[in-house]
Amino acid sequence: MPNAIVHLGYHKTATTWLQKQIFPLASSHDFLSRKTVQEAFLAPCGMHFCPDRARHALSLEGRNRPVLLSEENLSGYLHNGGLHGFLAPEVARRIKAVLPDARIVILIRNQFDICRATYAQYVSGGGTWGQRRYFETARMVRGALTRPWKAPAFEFEHFEYDRLVAHYDALFGADRVHVYPYEWLRDRQALISRMQRDLGLSFEAMPPEGTRTNRSLGAAGLTAMRAVNLFTRQSVVNKDRIVDLPGGQGLRHGVKWLIGRVPVINGRPARLSARLRQRVAEHYPESNHRLMALRDLPLTELGYPV
Repeated sequence: MPNAIVHLGYHKTATTWLQKQIFPLASSHDFLSRKTVQEAFLAPCGMHFCPDRARHALSLEGRNRPVLLSEENLSGYLHNGGLHGFLAPEVARRIKAVLPDARIVILIRNQFDICRATYAQYVSGGGTWGQRRYFETARMVRGALTRPWKAPAFEFEHFEYDRLVAHYDALFGADRVHVYPYEWLRDRQALISRMQRDLGLSFEAMPPEGTRTNRSLGAAGLTAMRAVNLFTRQSVVNKDRIVDLPGGQGLRHGVKWLIGRVPVINGRPARLSARLRQRVAEHYPESNHRLMALRDLPLTELGYPV
């Protein structure tokens, strides 16, 4: 019988595509909803986690097939540095207590691209700050706000993938921790076939080629959204606002839908500034070299900063 599978993310690595178009088609595993996974592993606060309650939330008893879980927040929320990196190790301990023989799936992405996509997601989710203030919050605030354990914000350390991989290797064994670059999705069928072999997955059918979810807004579209986002307090914490209009969240979603369907606004893709590209280029090479020592991955060929 195949093992349970736990897909941790990261955010912005085709998680929505996997959760909506791929994993529900599994015939070898029972795919559980994100809400169920969150209730089992993320809802209990630090000192309140109980493995038996988590097993009950997952309804593990009496199943004929192993479970398949997919929840990107298990690796930590991207806009707060995974709560200063404290969340992911605790989640790993919880998963080990409930599903000790699980196969772990981690998708990674070139840090130039994932940082750009993270900022686009921040604006899409209600953010108003420019790139510099978003990525370097601690340099632009004072007092307690400069302490990430008091006021979490984006942290470049969150995308040092080797640390999460090494942590799960220590808990589950490297043979049970599977790391896939997002860039391998250029050949989706090849990646799905690899996952089938590695994880013991089988599917009823495959989605048609070319289907895609969560398209990012272009540079002008993000600028327009930053202005709209000034009229609601939701749904990210670190932002400015002029007023929290009644129904502002609905307005934001409506404008986002409209902007996303105007090609001229989104013709030029959003990019990181030269300053931030340099920051990324300097921050991640050591981490990526450590990851290549853990896994035989062609990160140099895939454009990762090395």
